[in-house]
Amino acid sequence: MRKYLYIAFSILINCSVFGQVDSQTDSVSFDKITCRFKETKGWNIFSGELKDSIDTTFLYQTKDFNVSISENPIAFKTFHSVIKNPYFTDDFGDYDNNYVNYPVSYSVIYDNRLLSLFRNGKFVCHRLSNFERDLDFETKLNTRKFKYHWIINDKLGAISGNSIFIWNGTDWISNKTDFPLKSQPKLFEDSDFVVFGDCHGEWGGTVYFFDKNNGETYFTESTCANSVLKKGDSYLVLAHLGHMTGSTEIKEVKDPRKLTQAKQAEINKTKNGQALGYTDSSKAYETILDYWGIQLFSTFSYKDRQLYMVHLNEMTFLAEIVGNDIQIVNPLFDNEIYTHDPVTNKYENYTLMNLDHYGTARDKEISVIIIDGERLIKLDWNENHSR
Repeated sequence: MRKYLYIAFSILINCSVFGQVDSQTDSVSFDKITCRFKETKGWNIFSGELKDSIDTTFLYQTKDFNVSISENPIAFKTFHSVIKNPYFTDDFGDYDNNYVNYPVSYSVIYDNRLLSLFRNGKFVCHRLSNFERDLDFETKLNTRKFKYHWIINDKLGAISGNSIFIWNGTDWISNKTDFPLKSQPKLFEDSDFVVFGDCHGEWGGTVYFFDKNNGETYFTESTCANSVLKKGDSYLVLAHLGHMTGSTEIKEVKDPRKLTQAKQAEINKTKNGQALGYTDSSKAYETILDYWGIQLFSTFSYKDRQLYMVHLNEMTFLAEIVGNDIQIVNPLFDNEIYTHDPVTNKYENYTLMNLDHYGTARDKEISVIIIDGERLIKLDWNENHSR
């Protein structure tokens, strides 16, 4: 054991694991991430076996999956920067300073801008072309004070007072459509459903499908949903939980209307001390992935490839999953990026990941990752949140 500890310590000293901040690159290297795996030499947490060596085809293995370096990597042009809350305050009053200076709702992308909403009810807008603030657009939007915001039917929507308003391009007008959310993020929306979820940690979570045609809501267990992709007529729901060694699963729902129907009073509630999702007895889904000891924070489509943001062994990277082989396609910033209840959405040509961290800002957004073609952009609120 002393020999293995010495080897791990030596590798740790000689391996640089931190990427550059505020820099751009269009190359991809797996040297640092491979070096990190060498620290544990492919440790298998289920068998307790310590491998003598690793290579690009074997970095890490459990009884359920193998981790390797992809033969088809993706060289994103990466950019990492810190943006400030312009309404930052040291006057917290009765508020906890762990969250008041972060957005009150998850940021969205609208008209090539990142739109964020803060505690004073005002929007802050950043152009995605250069990350500079669009003060003129902010002035147009900030004619009211708002509590929460989303994209609703491809339009910007937000709550002011007790009503939802829609931005029509020049003014805010009352929302005329039925929308199920008040103070939680949206996971997905198409012409049929608005999808959202709740999370009760080790007591489970629920994913809800609100039917835009009949106003009913259907549900099943998902602990805890972070991304929804539509493949053909099916909905793929990715979930993860950081409890203990972590876990992740993907459920395929071919027809959400065949799931159990939720009463309005049951939504976002627990039942018998557990998430409502556990009471779904419809079996109108198929579990197509179920792993322990790993967390998948996000999934999204990129050039006809389905990618995942993977957290494993105190590392975070992008990968494809082929069978049970998790193939790393990009090391992100060679840093650990940790989040508890992330959400990923597609906005036309953009993919947006909203990342929170409970110890930093409770359930508030502390960072976003934006994928725009070959650009991969990480923006941190107020300070660098990389580890």
